[in-house]
Amino acid sequence: MVNYVNTVLVSNLTTGAVLDAAPAFASALNTASADAGKFIIMNCDPDVAQNKLYEVTAANAGNINTIKVGIVTKKNMALHRPDGSTVFQPIIKWSNEIKAADIKSFNALTYAADTEDEVTIDFTNLDVLLLNKLADGGKRIVVRLTFKDMPHRYRKWTESYEYVTEVGDTPATIAANIGSIINKEWKRARVSADTSVANKVILTAMPYDDDDSVDSISPANKVRFNANVYYTDPAADGWESLNKHFPKGVTIDKVPGKQYPASAKLVRDRESWAMGYLGILNRGEGTWPIIKPAMETDLSAQYDALTLEFENMYRAADDIQRKTKQTLEVYGITGQLGDLKDILDAFVA
Repeated sequence: MVNYVNTVLVSNLTTGAVLDAAPAFASALNTASADAGKFIIMNCDPDVAQNKLYEVTAANAGNINTIKVGIVTKKNMALHRPDGSTVFQPIIKWSNEIKAADIKSFNALTYAADTEDEVTIDFTNLDVLLLNKLADGGKRIVVRLTFKDMPHRYRKWTESYEYVTEVGDTPATIAANIGSIINKEWKRARVSADTSVANKVILTAMPYDDDDSVDSISPANKVRFNANVYYTDPAADGWESLNKHFPKGVTIDKVPGKQYPASAKLVRDRESWAMGYLGILNRGEGTWPIIKPAMETDLSAQYDALTLEFENMYRAADDIQRKTKQTLEVYGITGQLGDLKDILDAFVA
Protein backbone atom coordinates (compact mmCIF):
# COMPACT_ATOMS: atom_id res chain seq x y z
CA MET A 1 0.00 0.00 0.00
CA VAL A 2 1.26 3.48 -0.87
CA ASN A 3 0.85 6.17 1.78
CA TYR A 4 0.86 9.72 0.47
CA VAL A 5 2.25 12.57 2.53
CA ASN A 6 -0.66 14.98 2.49
CA THR A 7 -0.95 18.72 2.94
CA VAL A 8 -4.56 19.92 3.20
CA LEU A 9 -5.38 23.63 2.91
CA VAL A 10 -8.95 24.81 3.53
CA SER A 11 -10.22 28.33 2.90
CA ASN A 12 -13.70 29.63 3.67
CA LEU A 13 -13.28 33.04 2.03
CA THR A 14 -16.04 34.00 -0.37
CA THR A 15 -13.65 36.17 -2.35
CA GLY A 16 -10.84 33.92 -3.47
CA ALA A 17 -7.46 35.63 -3.69
CA VAL A 18 -3.82 34.72 -4.11
CA LEU A 19 -1.40 37.12 -2.44
CA ASP A 20 1.55 38.47 -4.42
CA ALA A 21 3.30 39.85 -1.33
CA ALA A 22 3.76 38.90 2.32
CA PRO A 23 0.49 38.93 4.29
CA ALA A 24 -0.51 42.00 6.25
CA PHE A 25 0.47 42.18 9.92
CA ALA A 26 -2.28 41.61 12.45
CA SER A 27 -3.27 44.30 14.91
CA ALA A 28 -2.91 42.01 17.95
CA LEU A 29 -1.58 38.56 18.79
CA ASN A 30 -5.00 36.97 18.99
CA THR A 31 -6.60 38.93 16.15
CA ALA A 32 -6.64 37.38 12.70
CA SER A 33 -4.88 39.22 9.91
CA ALA A 34 -6.95 40.84 7.17
CA ASP A 35 -5.33 38.31 4.83
CA ALA A 36 -6.32 35.24 6.86
CA GLY A 37 -7.71 32.54 4.60
CA LYS A 38 -5.94 33.80 1.49
CA PHE A 39 -3.55 31.60 -0.47
CA ILE A 40 0.07 32.47 -1.07
CA ILE A 41 2.71 30.91 -3.29
CA MET A 42 6.45 31.10 -2.68
CA ASN A 43 9.02 31.02 -5.47
CA CYS A 44 11.69 28.62 -4.14
CA ASP A 45 14.15 28.91 -7.02
CA PRO A 46 17.66 29.77 -5.73
CA ASP A 47 18.10 32.87 -7.89
CA VAL A 48 14.88 34.66 -6.96
CA ALA A 49 15.19 38.14 -5.53
CA GLN A 50 14.06 38.69 -1.94
CA ASN A 51 11.35 41.13 -2.97
CA LYS A 52 10.02 38.72 -5.62
CA LEU A 53 9.48 35.71 -3.37
CA TYR A 54 5.70 35.84 -3.52
CA GLU A 55 5.25 37.32 -6.99
CA VAL A 56 4.00 34.09 -8.55
CA THR A 57 1.31 34.65 -11.17
CA ALA A 58 -0.22 32.78 -14.07
CA ALA A 59 2.04 34.82 -16.35
CA ASN A 60 5.38 33.82 -14.77
CA ALA A 61 4.61 30.49 -13.06
CA GLY A 62 5.66 28.55 -16.17
CA ASN A 63 9.24 29.84 -15.74
CA ILE A 64 9.54 28.74 -12.10
CA ASN A 65 10.98 25.34 -11.18
CA THR A 66 10.06 25.02 -7.49
CA ILE A 67 7.25 26.49 -5.40
CA LYS A 68 5.52 26.10 -2.07
CA VAL A 69 1.78 26.70 -1.66
CA GLY A 70 0.44 28.05 1.62
CA ILE A 71 -2.56 29.57 3.30
CA VAL A 72 -2.55 32.43 5.79
CA THR A 73 -3.91 31.12 9.09
CA LYS A 74 -5.78 32.99 11.81
CA LYS A 75 -2.83 32.55 14.21
CA ASN A 76 -0.01 35.04 14.63
CA MET A 77 3.47 35.14 16.10
CA ALA A 78 5.04 38.09 17.86
CA LEU A 79 8.01 39.41 15.90
CA HIS A 80 10.34 41.59 18.00
CA ARG A 81 12.34 43.96 15.87
CA PRO A 82 15.84 45.30 16.68
CA ASP A 83 14.43 48.78 17.26
CA GLY A 84 12.31 47.44 20.13
CA SER A 85 8.99 47.48 18.28
CA THR A 86 6.76 44.42 18.02
CA VAL A 87 4.59 43.34 15.12
CA PHE A 88 2.28 40.37 14.86
CA GLN A 89 3.08 38.31 11.82
CA PRO A 90 0.49 35.82 10.53
CA ILE A 91 1.52 32.17 10.53
CA ILE A 92 1.40 30.54 7.10
CA LYS A 93 0.63 26.85 6.72
CA TRP A 94 2.93 25.68 3.91
CA SER A 95 3.06 22.64 1.70
CA ASN A 96 6.38 20.94 1.07
CA GLU A 97 8.43 22.12 -1.90
CA ILE A 98 6.85 21.17 -5.22
CA LYS A 99 9.16 20.76 -8.19
CA ALA A 100 7.63 21.16 -11.63
CA ALA A 101 9.67 18.23 -12.95
CA ASP A 102 8.30 15.91 -10.26
CA ILE A 103 4.58 16.54 -10.75
CA LYS A 104 2.56 13.42 -11.57
CA SER A 105 -0.96 14.85 -11.91
CA PHE A 106 -3.10 17.90 -11.29
CA ASN A 107 -6.89 17.71 -10.98
CA ALA A 108 -9.72 20.10 -10.19
CA LEU A 109 -13.22 19.42 -8.88
CA THR A 110 -16.28 21.66 -9.07
CA TYR A 111 -18.97 21.33 -6.43
CA ALA A 112 -21.86 18.96 -7.07
CA ALA A 113 -24.58 18.05 -4.60
CA ASP A 114 -24.55 14.59 -3.06
CA THR A 115 -27.32 12.13 -3.92
CA GLU A 116 -28.50 9.05 -2.05
CA ASP A 117 -29.15 5.47 -3.19
CA GLU A 118 -32.66 5.17 -4.59
CA VAL A 119 -34.52 1.95 -5.33
CA THR A 120 -37.92 1.89 -7.06
CA ILE A 121 -40.14 -1.19 -6.67
CA ASP A 122 -42.83 -1.03 -9.35
CA PHE A 123 -45.99 -3.16 -9.04
CA THR A 124 -47.67 -1.63 -12.12
CA ASN A 125 -47.20 -4.68 -14.35
CA LEU A 126 -47.86 -7.29 -11.66
CA ASP A 127 -48.97 -10.52 -13.35
CA VAL A 128 -52.78 -10.69 -13.50
CA LEU A 129 -53.02 -14.30 -12.28
CA LEU A 130 -50.68 -13.53 -9.39
CA LEU A 131 -52.62 -10.36 -8.56
CA ASN A 132 -55.83 -12.39 -8.34
CA LYS A 133 -54.05 -14.77 -6.00
CA LEU A 134 -52.73 -11.97 -3.79
CA ALA A 135 -56.16 -10.32 -3.78
CA ASP A 136 -57.61 -13.38 -2.06
CA GLY A 137 -55.77 -12.15 1.06
CA GLY A 138 -53.44 -13.83 3.52
CA LYS A 139 -50.35 -13.86 1.26
CA ARG A 140 -47.03 -12.67 2.64
CA ILE A 141 -45.10 -10.06 0.60
CA VAL A 142 -41.63 -9.40 2.01
CA VAL A 143 -39.30 -6.57 1.02
CA ARG A 144 -35.76 -7.37 2.09
CA LEU A 145 -33.17 -4.60 2.18
CA THR A 146 -29.49 -5.53 2.19
CA PHE A 147 -27.15 -2.83 3.49
CA LYS A 148 -23.58 -2.82 2.22
CA ASP A 149 -22.09 0.06 4.21
CA MET A 150 -22.20 -1.46 7.70
CA PRO A 151 -19.05 -2.85 9.36
CA HIS A 152 -19.95 -6.54 9.34
CA ARG A 153 -17.04 -8.67 8.26
CA TYR A 154 -18.61 -11.97 7.33
CA ARG A 155 -22.11 -10.98 6.24
CA LYS A 156 -24.17 -8.00 5.19
CA TRP A 157 -26.90 -6.57 7.37
CA THR A 158 -30.48 -7.11 6.22
CA GLU A 159 -33.82 -5.65 7.23
CA SER A 160 -37.07 -7.35 6.17
CA TYR A 161 -40.51 -5.74 6.04
CA GLU A 162 -43.55 -8.01 5.72
CA TYR A 163 -47.01 -7.13 4.42
CA VAL A 164 -49.91 -9.61 4.53
CA THR A 165 -52.30 -8.96 1.69
CA GLU A 166 -55.94 -8.20 2.25
CA VAL A 167 -58.98 -9.17 0.18
CA GLY A 168 -59.32 -6.95 -2.88
CA ASP A 169 -55.75 -5.62 -2.86
CA THR A 170 -54.50 -3.86 -6.00
CA PRO A 171 -50.98 -2.88 -7.09
CA ALA A 172 -51.65 0.60 -5.68
CA THR A 173 -52.78 -0.61 -2.25
CA ILE A 174 -49.96 -3.15 -2.03
CA ALA A 175 -47.36 -0.48 -2.78
CA ALA A 176 -48.94 2.03 -0.38
CA ASN A 177 -49.18 -0.47 2.48
CA ILE A 178 -45.59 -1.67 2.03
CA GLY A 179 -44.39 1.95 2.11
CA SER A 180 -46.42 2.62 5.23
CA ILE A 181 -44.91 -0.39 7.02
CA ILE A 182 -41.36 0.71 6.15
CA ASN A 183 -41.93 4.28 7.34
CA LYS A 184 -43.61 3.06 10.51
CA GLU A 185 -40.42 1.29 11.66
CA TRP A 186 -38.65 4.56 12.44
CA LYS A 187 -36.39 3.14 15.16
CA ARG A 188 -34.49 0.93 12.73
CA ALA A 189 -35.02 3.06 9.64
CA ARG A 190 -32.12 3.57 7.25
CA VAL A 191 -34.32 4.34 4.26
CA SER A 192 -37.51 6.33 3.70
CA ALA A 193 -40.38 5.17 1.51
CA ASP A 194 -42.33 7.38 -0.88
CA THR A 195 -45.61 6.05 -2.32
CA SER A 196 -46.85 9.24 -3.94
CA VAL A 197 -46.42 7.63 -7.37
CA ALA A 198 -49.19 5.10 -7.99
CA ASN A 199 -48.19 1.41 -7.85
CA LYS A 200 -44.61 2.24 -6.83
CA VAL A 201 -42.55 2.20 -3.64
CA ILE A 202 -39.58 4.56 -3.96
CA LEU A 203 -36.96 3.84 -1.30
CA THR A 204 -34.34 6.53 -0.64
CA ALA A 205 -31.36 6.09 1.67
CA MET A 206 -31.24 8.42 4.65
CA PRO A 207 -28.15 10.59 5.25
CA TYR A 208 -25.90 9.42 8.05
CA ASP A 209 -27.04 10.73 11.41
CA ASP A 210 -23.76 11.64 13.14
CA ASP A 211 -22.76 14.44 15.48
CA ASP A 212 -22.42 16.99 12.63
CA SER A 213 -19.25 18.34 14.22
CA VAL A 214 -15.89 19.24 12.72
CA ASP A 215 -14.17 17.70 15.75
CA SER A 216 -15.72 14.33 15.11
CA ILE A 217 -14.57 10.73 15.42
CA SER A 218 -17.35 9.62 13.06
CA PRO A 219 -15.99 9.54 9.51
CA ALA A 220 -18.25 10.49 6.61
CA ASN A 221 -20.21 7.63 5.11
CA LYS A 222 -23.29 6.86 3.00
CA VAL A 223 -26.07 4.29 3.29
CA ARG A 224 -25.66 1.78 0.49
CA PHE A 225 -28.37 -0.82 -0.06
CA ASN A 226 -30.10 -3.20 -2.45
CA ALA A 227 -33.71 -4.38 -2.34
CA ASN A 228 -35.39 -7.68 -3.11
CA VAL A 229 -39.04 -8.77 -3.02
CA TYR A 230 -40.63 -12.17 -2.61
CA TYR A 231 -43.98 -13.63 -1.59
CA THR A 232 -45.13 -16.82 0.10
CA ASP A 233 -48.53 -18.48 0.34
CA PRO A 234 -49.02 -19.84 3.89
CA ALA A 235 -52.22 -21.61 2.77
CA ALA A 236 -50.43 -23.69 0.13
CA ASP A 237 -49.84 -27.43 0.58
CA GLY A 238 -46.70 -28.83 2.20
CA TRP A 239 -43.37 -27.25 1.40
CA GLU A 240 -45.01 -24.82 -0.99
CA SER A 241 -46.31 -22.86 1.99
CA LEU A 242 -42.71 -21.92 2.79
CA ASN A 243 -41.30 -21.43 -0.71
CA LYS A 244 -40.27 -17.91 -1.67
CA HIS A 245 -41.33 -16.68 -5.09
CA PHE A 246 -40.45 -13.51 -6.90
CA PRO A 247 -43.68 -11.71 -7.87
CA LYS A 248 -43.85 -11.95 -11.65
CA GLY A 249 -44.13 -8.58 -13.37
CA VAL A 250 -42.62 -6.55 -10.53
CA THR A 251 -39.55 -4.50 -11.51
CA ILE A 252 -36.81 -3.20 -9.20
CA ASP A 253 -34.65 -0.34 -10.44
CA LYS A 254 -31.74 1.19 -8.55
CA VAL A 255 -30.02 4.54 -9.02
CA PRO A 256 -26.78 4.54 -6.97
CA GLY A 257 -26.15 7.64 -4.88
CA LYS A 258 -23.16 9.83 -5.65
CA GLN A 259 -20.85 11.31 -3.07
CA TYR A 260 -18.97 14.38 -4.24
CA PRO A 261 -15.30 13.79 -3.31
CA ALA A 262 -15.03 17.27 -1.76
CA SER A 263 -18.29 17.34 0.19
CA ALA A 264 -17.89 19.15 3.50
CA LYS A 265 -17.67 16.08 5.73
CA LEU A 266 -15.06 14.48 3.49
CA VAL A 267 -13.07 17.73 3.58
CA ARG A 268 -13.31 17.59 7.37
CA ASP A 269 -11.98 14.03 7.37
CA ARG A 270 -9.11 14.91 5.03
CA GLU A 271 -8.13 17.94 7.09
CA SER A 272 -8.14 15.93 10.30
CA TRP A 273 -6.28 13.00 8.77
CA ALA A 274 -3.55 15.23 7.32
CA MET A 275 -2.74 16.54 10.80
CA GLY A 276 -0.93 13.25 11.39
CA TYR A 277 1.78 14.42 8.99
CA LEU A 278 2.26 17.48 11.19
CA GLY A 279 2.97 15.27 14.20
CA ILE A 280 -0.49 15.80 15.70
CA LEU A 281 -1.49 12.23 16.48
CA ASN A 282 -3.94 12.91 19.31
CA ARG A 283 -7.00 14.32 17.59
CA GLY A 284 -9.65 13.65 20.20
CA GLU A 285 -10.20 9.90 20.26
CA GLY A 286 -11.26 9.72 23.90
CA THR A 287 -8.02 11.14 25.31
CA TRP A 288 -6.99 14.26 27.16
CA PRO A 289 -5.52 16.82 26.75
CA ILE A 290 -6.22 17.49 23.07
CA ILE A 291 -3.68 19.92 21.63
CA LYS A 292 -4.17 20.59 17.95
CA PRO A 293 -4.94 23.43 15.54
CA ALA A 294 -8.55 24.46 15.12
CA MET A 295 -10.31 22.88 12.17
CA GLU A 296 -11.12 25.21 9.28
CA THR A 297 -13.78 23.11 7.56
CA ASP A 298 -17.29 24.52 7.60
CA LEU A 299 -19.85 21.72 7.34
CA SER A 300 -22.39 24.06 5.78
CA ALA A 301 -20.00 25.13 2.99
CA GLN A 302 -19.81 23.97 -0.61
CA TYR A 303 -16.23 23.35 -1.72
CA ASP A 304 -14.30 23.17 -4.96
CA ALA A 305 -11.06 21.22 -4.82
CA LEU A 306 -7.58 21.09 -6.35
CA THR A 307 -5.34 18.05 -5.99
CA LEU A 308 -1.68 18.11 -6.98
CA GLU A 309 0.33 14.87 -6.85
CA PHE A 310 4.11 14.96 -7.01
CA GLU A 311 7.13 12.79 -6.22
CA ASN A 312 10.13 14.60 -4.79
CA MET A 313 13.39 12.73 -5.25
CA TYR A 314 16.04 12.47 -2.54
CA ARG A 315 19.25 10.56 -1.91
CA ALA A 316 19.02 7.79 0.64
CA ALA A 317 21.73 5.58 2.18
CA ASP A 318 24.31 3.99 -0.14
CA ASP A 319 23.84 6.91 -2.55
CA ILE A 320 20.59 5.51 -3.93
CA GLN A 321 17.74 7.71 -5.09
CA ARG A 322 14.24 7.46 -3.70
CA LYS A 323 10.97 9.28 -4.36
CA THR A 324 8.51 10.51 -1.75
CA LYS A 325 4.93 10.39 -3.00
CA GLN A 326 3.09 13.49 -1.83
CA THR A 327 -0.13 15.35 -2.48
CA LEU A 328 -1.38 18.86 -1.96
CA GLU A 329 -5.14 19.14 -1.46
CA VAL A 330 -6.72 22.59 -1.61
CA TYR A 331 -10.36 23.22 -0.76
CA GLY A 332 -12.12 26.54 -1.24
CA ILE A 333 -15.65 27.87 -1.45
CA THR A 334 -17.07 26.97 -4.83
CA GLY A 335 -16.08 29.44 -7.52
CA GLN A 336 -13.21 30.90 -5.49
CA LEU A 337 -10.24 28.76 -6.59
CA GLY A 338 -10.00 30.15 -10.12
CA ASP A 339 -6.92 32.34 -9.56
CA LEU A 340 -5.00 29.61 -7.75
CA LYS A 341 -5.94 27.05 -10.40
CA ASP A 342 -4.72 29.33 -13.19
CA ILE A 343 -1.33 29.72 -11.49
CA LEU A 344 -0.94 25.99 -10.82
CA ASP A 345 -2.07 25.18 -14.38
CA ALA A 346 0.71 27.38 -15.71
CA PHE A 347 3.24 25.90 -13.29
CA VAL A 348 2.30 22.32 -14.14
CA ALA A 349 2.28 22.99 -17.87
